[in-house]
Amino acid sequence: MLAAVLAWSCAPDAQDALRYVPQGQTALSDWEFSKDGANWEAVTVPHSYNAVDGRSAKYYRGPATYRRSIDIKDPSKPAYLLFEGAAQAATVRVNGKEACVHKGGYTAFAVDLQGLLQKGANTVEVVCDNTEDIEMIPVSSDFNKNGGLHNPAWLYVPAGDVYFDPAEHGPYRLHVVQEKVTDASAAAVVLAQVHGEADVVLNVRDAAGKVAYTHTEKAVSGAYKHAFSLDNPHLWNGVEDPYLYTVELTAGGDKAMTEVGFRYFSVDREKGFSLNGRPYPLRGVSMHQDSDGKATALTYADYDRDYETVRELGCNFLRLAHYPHNDYAFRLCDRMGIIVQTEIPWVNICGVRASDAYFDNIHSQMTEMIRNLYNHPSIVFWGMWNELDSWGNRENFQGVLDARRVVDETARLYAHAKSLDPTRYVGLTDDSVFERDFYTELQADYYSENRYYGWYYSPGDFSGITECMTWIKDNMGPANISEYGVGINPYCHTWKEEDIRRYFSDDKHMEEYGDRSHESHAQQIARMPWLNFTSLWILFDFPVADRHEGYLDSDDGVNFTENPDRMYMNDKGLITRDRATKKDVFYLYKAWWNTREETVYVAGRRLAARPAGEPFTLTVYSNAPSLKVLKNGKEVAALASSGEDTGVIWKFPDLTVDAEGSTFTVVSPSGKTDEVTFRAL
Repeated sequence: MLAAVLAWSCAPDAQDALRYVPQGQTALSDWEFSKDGANWEAVTVPHSYNAVDGRSAKYYRGPATYRRSIDIKDPSKPAYLLFEGAAQAATVRVNGKEACVHKGGYTAFAVDLQGLLQKGANTVEVVCDNTEDIEMIPVSSDFNKNGGLHNPAWLYVPAGDVYFDPAEHGPYRLHVVQEKVTDASAAAVVLAQVHGEADVVLNVRDAAGKVAYTHTEKAVSGAYKHAFSLDNPHLWNGVEDPYLYTVELTAGGDKAMTEVGFRYFSVDREKGFSLNGRPYPLRGVSMHQDSDGKATALTYADYDRDYETVRELGCNFLRLAHYPHNDYAFRLCDRMGIIVQTEIPWVNICGVRASDAYFDNIHSQMTEMIRNLYNHPSIVFWGMWNELDSWGNRENFQGVLDARRVVDETARLYAHAKSLDPTRYVGLTDDSVFERDFYTELQADYYSENRYYGWYYSPGDFSGITECMTWIKDNMGPANISEYGVGINPYCHTWKEEDIRRYFSDDKHMEEYGDRSHESHAQQIARMPWLNFTSLWILFDFPVADRHEGYLDSDDGVNFTENPDRMYMNDKGLITRDRATKKDVFYLYKAWWNTREETVYVAGRRLAARPAGEPFTLTVYSNAPSLKVLKNGKEVAALASSGEDTGVIWKFPDLTVDAEGSTFTVVSPSGKTDEVTFRAL
């Protein structure tokens, strides 16, 4: 069903709906850009000034200016600038006067232009600044803190004197609060802020455009609130049936609208996640907003490409880390039926010298995330923080970790988030198995853990995840694995079993070791159905200036060469950053999760050579009912099942490579094949 859904969503008419421009908004795409205020170049927004140097040992962190002109016919009328993300801090000036200072690079904000405009041409300047700021999250992070207008920018000029305020309820200018949803009914409340006096018309339309509910009332300037109910609603049912209604408000020539999917859900420490009353284990990946040569400044086409890969993978869950992604990503998830956790970038840092301004910024970013993304049915989980731990807190930031304040501020932030949205879950992501002082007191609806067994600890042993997550379930509450994995260079290989089982090196990130890690984790996860969600780290490799690892290539496990292109990269992805190479383990998860397609994939295909006559095990990732293996055209092995918990990890032992080399072909009952050729060492 998901394949049909995304095929539809990529059709031209569906793309038009996905890229819908609200009434009165004009895209501000063309800008001039300068780092020094003297040399200017034309750029197109979205734009990041770290698009090139972000993939290096050091990237530019400082201010840069964007400027352009906007034409205003009547400066007495209301007008707003809408920024979907200006990183990391931004100062907005209009005709030389400061209009706004915004601290937070990933959330949308509106700038009221009344009193700043003149008739005709008006100059808008935006100074973006990604300089380290210990009073603004993120301070420290295992990802680059890019600068620039890396999300779309808009000018909003209402058609008349009556309009819906974009500041109060985000870019959709209305909220749809799902108060109670069941199979029998969906009770909701529509909220908006109206300027002016007029008849406000509410229409709720089904997916075919037919009006399912309508209401008209006279409204005066101020808060608009109307409750409605639908009988026997068509529910938004995940990847199987992501059904969407459209909610429209019109008044005085202005229109605000949003897509809404009605659904109900629950988390349970023993039973796991449920969607619309049925068990629905959430299994998926984490993603950054990042692309080669663009950094965080993705276009709609970039998102379409990446989410087509998500569709192919077959997951039903995404952790969009470590900050709110662009609104378009959530629209895609709404259409695809992908359930999402999104989070603010409170990462690593809570030191003994943390200021009140720091926590004010955390609350501000939480407010903006929830306000701007409120209507998306894909979002079920709001994340408060990631890895507040002793290792990330240093003297040059805010001093050592203040664990007591982490607990107290988490409680305060949790209450704040629940006041903004009591309908969703609010949680956190730890990496210590809650061993820091007071951490067992942390208040949340769910508890996620980042664990890298076999990588940052216990090299060669991936088994600890089961005991770890069982403890969290029993002692904390509903449990999730939010990160797991290892570095994988798909061009670094070994045939040595001791390396596959025990190898651990910063410069050699062997693909075979990565295969073994993910196989073990997948099998353990399959035995823990009570995990509410799991998200491996990560779908695509991404740059980190502080990393210098995984840069030795080898196609035979004997000869190694240095490859500078792989430096300064977190290479735990299932796919390389340029999207050119899907690593072996991509197909492990595709075989496990994408039940719409038959997968037969031979792992270790990029290893060119093996010792002649030495027995080895051929690994195949497949969701076929049975498999057989042919060596140079003759059957040498067959299995009726994988014989393990996932059902997709097949092992064919005791195969050998002939002195002249050998080709191994794997065949499923349907005739699906894959093959690999090894030369002899």
